[in-house]
Amino acid sequence: MKNEKNINDIEKIIKYKFIDKNLLMQSITHSSYNKVENYEKLEFLGDAVLQIVISRYLFDKHIYLNEGQMTVTRAYAVCGETLTEVGKKLGIDKHILIGNSGRRRKINKNDSIIADVFESIVGAMYLEKGMEFTGEFIISNLDKYISDYIKSGDNKDYKTKLQHITQAIFSVEPKYILKDQKGPDHDKTFLMHVTIKNSLFGKGKGKTKKKAEQSAAFSAIKRLRKKGIENEQ
Repeated sequence: MKNEKNINDIEKIIKYKFIDKNLLMQSITHSSYNKVENYEKLEFLGDAVLQIVISRYLFDKHIYLNEGQMTVTRAYAVCGETLTEVGKKLGIDKHILIGNSGRRRKINKNDSIIADVFESIVGAMYLEKGMEFTGEFIISNLDKYISDYIKSGDNKDYKTKLQHITQAIFSVEPKYILKDQKGPDHDKTFLMHVTIKNSLFGKGKGKTKKKAEQSAAFSAIKRLRKKGIENEQ
């Protein structure tokens, strides 16, 4: 009975009634409630759907953005922080099925869990209704966040871009290390390295430390893009 209420509540939130109620129930079920039939696989699928939907949306609707700006805007749109905000705004956190151990730990209040469940609902919706319908659901919930982010100008700041990308992918912030400085005091050139998890990802030069950091961040973003790592969120 309780499960039925959870399903009905989620359907009201997402404004869609699932034909396969078990699919929807799986999408809101934490492993503490059911170790086998839980949201983890659907989350994996939903993450991929979010990536392609946001990529196509930016490509079609924000044609003035260059590749780097689209990359970091997408990273922001699908990062845990943004998806958690969306999940809380919808009220998804109130209807996650959790077991006794999860209830004691209040995992339904855990930001990463809320973001994961949002992704799993997207995955379930994609399986039942396909890309077009699911895409409309995603954009209706993320459009304002994307627009506000673009207006803020953060996607033109390479350091901020890199931070959003690395937090979304690696759950860490990049570190900047001043490696060298050459020239007289009135005309110095700074060499900066940027590392992610203690691995070198970019180098940059500039007449100020800030410019060298921006250059190093841009170098790191290009490397991530070439390796395709920015898609592995």
